[in-house]
Formats: sequence, structure tokens, C-alpha cells
Amino acid sequence: MKRLVTIVVPAVLAACAGNGEVPQQGETSRTASASAVGPAESHRRTLNFNTQWLFAGDVPGQNGQAVSPQESSEASFVPVTLPYFRLHPHKGFGKIDFEVPVSWYRRHFTLPSDYAGRRISVEFQGVAKIADVYVNGTWVGQHKGSYTSFTFDITDLVHLGGGQDNVIAVKVDSTEHGDIPPEGGSVDYYVWGGIVRDVNLVVTDPLHADTPFVSTTSIANGRATVRARTNVRNDGDTAKTATVSTALVDASGQVVGTGSATLAVQPHAATEFSYDVSVASPKLWHTDSPYLYTARTQVSDGGALVDERNVRVGIRSIEFRRSDGKFYLNGQWLKLRGLDRHEQYPYIGRAAPNRLQAKDADILKYELGTNIVRTSHYPQDPEFLDRTDEIGLLVLEEIPGWQHIGDANWKNIAIHNVEEMVTRDRHHPSIITWGVRINESGDDHDFYVATNAKARALDPSRPTCGVRNFRSSEFLEDLYTYNDFSGTAQDPAVLPWLITESVGHTKPHQAWDPESTLIGTMQTHLNVQNTAASKANISGAMGWAAFDYNTTFNTGASCHDATCYHGVSDIFRLPKFSASAFSSQRDPAKYGPYVSIDNYWTSSSSNSVYVAGNCDQVELFANGVSKGRINPNAYTSLPHPFFQFNGVTFATGSLRADCWIGGGIAKTATQYTPGAATKLALTLDDAAIQADGADMTRVVVRALDAHDQAVPYDASKVSFAVAGPGALIGESPLTLEAGRGAVYLKSALGRTGSIALTASAPGLATASVSVSATPFVADTVPAGASAYGFGFVNDVNDSAQGTAANRFNYVGSGWRHGGCSGGCFSGDNSWDNVAGDTVTLAFRGQRVVLYGVYDTIHGTAAVSIDGGAETDVSLKGPRRGNVAVWTSPTLAEGNHTLNVRVKGDGYVVVDRAMVVSSGPTLLVP
Repeated sequence: MKRLVTIVVPAVLAACAGNGEVPQQGETSRTASASAVGPAESHRRTLNFNTQWLFAGDVPGQNGQAVSPQESSEASFVPVTLPYFRLHPHKGFGKIDFEVPVSWYRRHFTLPSDYAGRRISVEFQGVAKIADVYVNGTWVGQHKGSYTSFTFDITDLVHLGGGQDNVIAVKVDSTEHGDIPPEGGSVDYYVWGGIVRDVNLVVTDPLHADTPFVSTTSIANGRATVRARTNVRNDGDTAKTATVSTALVDASGQVVGTGSATLAVQPHAATEFSYDVSVASPKLWHTDSPYLYTARTQVSDGGALVDERNVRVGIRSIEFRRSDGKFYLNGQWLKLRGLDRHEQYPYIGRAAPNRLQAKDADILKYELGTNIVRTSHYPQDPEFLDRTDEIGLLVLEEIPGWQHIGDANWKNIAIHNVEEMVTRDRHHPSIITWGVRINESGDDHDFYVATNAKARALDPSRPTCGVRNFRSSEFLEDLYTYNDFSGTAQDPAVLPWLITESVGHTKPHQAWDPESTLIGTMQTHLNVQNTAASKANISGAMGWAAFDYNTTFNTGASCHDATCYHGVSDIFRLPKFSASAFSSQRDPAKYGPYVSIDNYWTSSSSNSVYVAGNCDQVELFANGVSKGRINPNAYTSLPHPFFQFNGVTFATGSLRADCWIGGGIAKTATQYTPGAATKLALTLDDAAIQADGADMTRVVVRALDAHDQAVPYDASKVSFAVAGPGALIGESPLTLEAGRGAVYLKSALGRTGSIALTASAPGLATASVSVSATPFVADTVPAGASAYGFGFVNDVNDSAQGTAANRFNYVGSGWRHGGCSGGCFSGDNSWDNVAGDTVTLAFRGQRVVLYGVYDTIHGTAAVSIDGGAETDVSLKGPRRGNVAVWTSPTLAEGNHTLNVRVKGDGYVVVDRAMVVSSGPTLLVP
């Protein structure tokens, strides 16, 4: 869930130009003498609503929204913590695997009687692709779109006090929708499905504030002025005279400036309050020193505090200057250097916990050395943006889309996406421009006049941009953003000019490709960055992309196995040689020394050795013999050029590069001639995760040689075992790529302790690692009447055949397998109408749910568990796939067998099974 500082929302951008607003009557502003302040008690509460959900595909009667468990076939639901959707391999699967017409999420909850008179809302940060929300059986509303947050007021539908049970149900349609951006044409990335981000329950007074927007209007003479704009809603039946005040609080808890205004707010209406806050000797937000204040905004009704919002604020100025094309941060020229990021992960798609979102920002900043990221091609998780604020990583955020522009209704959704994106995220100091065009789309005058106008009206402090892959275009935005795949950095056609993609599909490379391929892609990235650095009138350049990603495309070397190999790091976030073109550019004084050798030192390696580093000089040793200590001599327009050593003749042994800074060796890199892999090694990203049932951490696995270095062409098959209160998410066995790969360790809800992972592979020494699951202490929505017991869920598709665990074993001459219409799981099913034929599923767990396909020509299955009594299950009815048709009782955790027998009165069609285990377990797609 989003970290709660009441709603961490920063706000302060702007090219330090006034936004034309006139101070309001009743407005006051002053610089406060530093004084301590603590949070006040208002009527607002924000509760974690991620835990104790129930999940299913389609259910009999299609009434998953119904209130009572009996009416909604709740027995077939399985327990989950959000975000959650199905798992998949890290490559080699189609989008049909997650494009299902119906998935149901349900949550029972209670609310105390002291919420009487308050407004109660539910906030969804992201649901893909259409969400229909019901509360206590009544439809609340629908949201279309996969990437923007939405909120529904449910006050009038909930029961308060007395332990009364409430039920919220969400029906998710994840199928392709050409009427909703980004779909309608080709899309080169997966949109995914399900509830993929946090859910919160928000309780407020009827008189309450939306997220405040604080922007810097001037920084001069040792003083900053920020304008606070807060939209205050009155959901009551009588007019209110509201006073809104903002205190700017520094990191030590001292108030450094205040402002306020008093206005009338009519019933069932909203009024914007706007006033200035002056700050003496402000600490400015910068990429190298991202200082954050807290803007504490309070709403009072007749002197009584009723609402408080806390937003993190970075005081700073930004400008893309038309006269010289440069980007200025706080009046200082800063060349932008970055990468594009897709919000997707191996195995889990977009259903990633906050820890992984924040980790991506850290990788981009601290491992890849960038100062800007583009959220290609849609708004991304609030937690990712919170982290970019904290670490000083600039952001270009854009609306959903990829080349295609749809009809008028499609465009209206896109314009609404602009509104949703800007109002949700304009508080983030890291965001420096809004992308208001569909990526690489053609000109559309009226449409793009509207998107620009919408963004500027909501946020006059930031420039707009629109990403194109052509140089001649109607320029309606403030910044021309261009995807330059020339292999260099072309001269700008207009100013200001920012390169938003480069290299990518023109130089694809897999982590296990020949060394010459890896070097070639690295050189192209270097050429782009070097040329952009040499041209002062280019604001900066971004490479496509940070990480390999799953795709709908199959274009040969560039994209295959449902994966585009365009990243400077692989899909596991592990760097290729081209990553060093970015990692080496960080300032050693601020981020530490960096040096790497882009050469495997084999008989097929080039005798021209590249060393990347932010060093003053590098001395290279080949098998202990110095090849000289040199100044940087390659790509010399970069802040930290490369070091190229020519004529280095190979002999088995090692290369060593000493990085000299300030007259001493600051860091050393060594590359040995790779030997055979002898052992495995496991590395955790985090020592601890929280026991909320969704948190997880990456575990990197490597096959090492005798020198403890990853063997670059090793493809060992690694199997895993897990112990303790958790589960592994990933493939087991996992075939290593370039001698490496990754899986995740996931927590169980409410279960603390050590989760241990062991990795093994034929001929290699095993490796083990453990992570601590710590108590989950967030303020959560109380559970209601459901008999909820947390478990880990494994989806087993009907096409997974065999006699091992989690495999369907089909026995009999009548079984057929193939594609399926009507919304079947993964687009396939297995069918038989021969009496006596059977299918069994061996599994380890405590419960199993069988899914089938209904049709008017289908018949009856006799279903049993562990050889017990059979239950007749009819699959006759209107055509529907992915329907939960039978569920076992709760079993003792252990090994069990599901048996399905064909009775012969029509087809029995198997679609999948969902196995629930209390853990420890392997969740293998």
C-alpha cells in the first residue's frame, strides 16, 4: 500500500513564472519563525484496503456482486492480498493468458458507528482494464482504463456499527478493448489485467480537501514563494464558511512558512482556495539533494479542525528554455540523461507490491546512473513516483497510448486520462513535464489542442510535451520530444528538444548474445549520449529502454518469445554491457566511484578493451602486466568518457582495471576468463519484508565459476525449495540466461519468521538465503463475516499435462485439447464425452477449485477428492468459460488428488484449477 503520511503528495514545479492567479479575499501569508509542529487530529482516516480479499474467475449465476456468500458462490473464491492477478512465465506466453472477461474480487468489512456523519470512499490506484464496483449488492460505478486512479463515494451504501457485515465486489474485465486507450491498434507491450495497485478506504468529514497542489512561483533573493491551491468539497446539506491553512514544515519538524484563506463553500459543491506561502532561505529540491518539505494543509469549519492533508513538497524551479534549448533546474543548466521504463515484472506482470516499484526507481538512479526516467507509455504507480521524489530522479509522465488514435469517445477518455494523471500527480516535484500526445501518433489538431489545454489549466507550472517519431509536426506543446533512432543525436528541428527514445529495436540484444553484439549495442548508446552531450541545444537524451519487457510483438531478433530485448538490463533488472554507458556517468563525489570492464576476456573477445568508469584515469592490467594508465579517450563529450585500450592480446587469465580518482585507486574491477560453473549463489535485495501477503523481494541467482564470477553463457536449470512462512514466485526449474536469473520470495499474511530459499542445479554446489518476514502494522479496514484464511494460490491451466504435482493427467481415448471461445482461461480447454474417461490433478495444498466451460451441449462430471465420494457437477448452460464449477472442502495441508470422471451425457470441459496452499510453497506459472 502507498506509504501514508496522510497521502504523501509533493508539489512544487514551475519555471518560476507567476500563474496569473490573484490572491483571494481573506488570504494571509507569512514566513513563520521556525517552530516545531506535530500532526493534528482531524476527521480523516486512510486505511489499507489490500488485505483479506477473495478472488475468483467467473462464478455460477454471474452474481459475484451479491451480498451473501451463498448467493455469490463464495465457496469457490480463494484468498488473496492486493495487488493480485495470475502468474505467468517470464517469457514465451501470449496476452490471452491474462485477457479474461470476468475476474471477481470480494472483500467483507465492518465499519464503526463513529463514522456516522462522515464520507466514506474507496480509492483504487489501478485496475486493468474495466472495473465495475458493487457495495452490498448495489452497483456503484465503472472505471475504464488501466493506468489511472479512481475513487467512488460509498457512504450511502455501507452499514455502520454493530459489527454489521459489508461486501465490496469488483468485477474486472481484462479483455482487449479497442475503445479504451492504449488499445485500438497495435500495442507493443502488455496492458495486463486485474487489480494491479493498492486500494485504500478513505474516511473524511463532509467538508474536506482534495489533494493540495503546491507550486513554486518564485525563488529570488534568498526567499521562495509557493502557491498553495486546495479544492475543498462540501458534501453536506448546508453552506459552510471554511478556513484553509497551510504550514510548510521542514525535515526537522519546524514550521518555516504559513498561509491561509477563508471562503464560503456551498452545499454539494467545491471551492478552490489559493494563497501564497513565503519561505526564507529555502532548501531547494535538486537531483543531487532532493530536499522535501511537508505542506500540512488543514480545513476548519467554524474554528473546528475537520480535515488535514499532508503533502511532501520540493521547492524548485524548472525551465526548458526556447532560446538555447537547455533544461534548467533551479536556474542551473542540467543535461538530461535517462531511460524509459515499462511498469511490468517477470512472473507477476503489473501486480507488483510497493517495494518493487520503489526498487525500480533506485535501480534507475543508483545502479544505472540516470537523472530522468520516462514513464512509457502511461502513468505509473504512485509509489514509484514517491520514490523518485525522495531520491531526486526526474520524470516525464505521459498518458496511455501507442501510435493509435481512436474515435471521438476514445479521445474523450484520453483527455480524461490527462485530467486523472495531472490531478493525481502534480504534487510530485520529480515530474518536470506532462506527455499529452499519444506516443508516436500523427498530428490531430483539435485533439491535441484539447489535451494541452487540459494539462495547462490543471497545472500551469509545468511544460507539456508530446512524443513523436517524426521531425516535422504541428508543435502545440512547450517541449518537442522526439524518438531518435538514427544511432546518433540529430540536430533539433525546433527548440526546446528532448530525445525520448534511442537505440532500442534498432540494436536489440539478449543478455546471452555474443560479446560482439553486446558491445555493438553499448557503442550505439554511447554514440547517442556522447553526441547529445556535445550539442548544448539538445536538452538531453533517453535510451530505449531500461529493462527488457513482455510484448505482443514477434519481430525476429528484436522481439520474440513474447519479449522485446531492448533493455540495457534484462527483464530481471540485471545489467548488460550497454548499462555501463549510463552507470558510468554518475558523479563519483556524490554517488561513489564506478568502474567496469566491457569484455569477457575470451579467445573471441575483441583486442580493443573498453573500460567504463567515472574515473580520472584507468590503468589496465592483462594477466598482471600493465597496459598503461590513461586518461579517458573514447566518447569524450560525455561527463565521464570511456577508456579504450587497443591491441590487448588475449591469453587465458584476467583483466584488471584500476580506477584512479584524485591521485589514488578508488575502485578496481576484475574480469577473469570464464571457467566452468561450479556453484550457485543467491543474493537478496532486502533482508526483511512485511507479512501482508503481498510483499516480496527479488532473489538473484547466479552460476559462478572458481573466481566467483557469473559464467556468461551458462544455462543451468535451477530448482528451488522454500521453507518458512512464505512462497517462491518464479520458475522452478529456471533456465539461467547469461548465467543468471531471478525469482521472488513472497510473504504470508500475518505470519512472521524466517523464509529460507535453497537453489540447486545438476553439477553445481547449492546455495541458500533467507529473508525475515516482519509484522504488518498498517491501519487496515476491519474484516467482516467471511471465513477468510490466507493461502497462496497456484493457477494450473488445463494444458499443463503430466503426472507430477500441479499437472492434469488425462486418461482415456476421448480427451481433446485446443482453443476455446467464450472467455476460457488462457484461451484453451480440454474436453471429452466418453463415459468413464478421467482426468486427475495431483497437488499439495489445502483446497482446490475446479474451473470448467458451460455450454448447452455439455454434460455432467463426477468430481471427487482423494478417492472419496463423488459429486455430480453439471456443465450444461449458456456458453461461458473460466467458470468455477466445483470446490473441495478445506483439507489438511498435504498431498491430495482431484479426480474428474466423464459421465457420458455430454461433453465435460476442463479449463483450469486453482490450488490453495498455506505454504511454504512454490508458486510456479
